Amino acid sequence: MKKILLVVSVCFILVAMPVMTAMPIKLVPNARTIKPIIPNVKLPFPVLDDPPEWANGNFTGVWGLNVLGIPLPPAGWITGYYQNIGLGNFAGVFAEFNETNATGVILGFMLWVFFIGGVGSIATGNGTYVVGIGVANETHYYLRLNAIIGPSYYLHVEYTKFE
Repeated sequence: MKKILLVVSVCFILVAMPVMTAMPIKLVPNARTIKPIIPNVKLPFPVLDDPPEWANGNFTGVWGLNVLGIPLPPAGWITGYYQNIGLGNFAGVFAEFNETNATGVILGFMLWVFFIGGVGSIATGNGTYVVGIGVANETHYYLRLNAIIGPSYYLHVEYTKFE
């Protein structure tokens, strides 16, 4: 019985993966849905006002692309909130360095060193699922994200816990 369940599970995963990657994802239908999660997304500033109820801290830093596992120079800024480094919610907005308004959103869950979530465009509402792995110390963390559709990203941020 266990072997049958295992075979059925593996077959389901193998069939579901191409189907899920072919479907468009509407992660962010419009910018109004982001406002309650990440307020004040106009500027890349280090401390945000009015954090969500679940937030234990905030973060600011840079993001960039990975090519064959090698990080390229940072491409933009990222800022947001986290619940716990290691286990909890994660929500942020990001843009390229020459942008003053956020152009993208990242939402997900941190499970110890793993990240599971999604990345989307605020303008179009399209997005993709991402998984990642990272390392953290008391003040900084580095997270490498692999998108199901799209390139690999990295985040290098400094985080502070709320008092």
